[in-house]
Amino acid sequence: MIAALVIVLTPVLSFVALLWTVSRRRRLRAEAVARQIAMTDAIHRELGAVVAPTVTRRLFGGWRVLVPVPFERTAVVSRVLAIARDTVAPPAALAGRGWEIVLVPQAASAPRSRRASREAALAGAGSTG
Repeated sequence: MIAALVIVLTPVLSFVALLWTVSRRRRLRAEAVARQIAMTDAIHRELGAVVAPTVTRRLFGGWRVLVPVPFERTAVVSRVLAIARDTVAPPAALAGRGWEIVLVPQAASAPRSRRASREAALAGAGSTG
């Protein structure tokens, strides 16, 4: 009798555990995306589109914020750090979990001449792909 009950309940419990795991992953991902959007909006509102942060959860809780910054512009770097701190880690939202901000060098974009920009726009407008 007990063996039959175990045989019947094992697949059901496995399925429930799988659903719980998927639901938890989706909720955590949605939370990370919401924090990333909030941080990006805060930075863009104050400084314009100077950096694009990425917010992820660490393996055992807490947050990691990866921010490519222009290190040669120290005022921007310090302001981005302050915004990141205020956005990702307000004391009420941390609930005892740690967070880290990782600054990486921002990839330098190649300056485009007006002519190259105009030619690229015309080439894109002329294609009927």
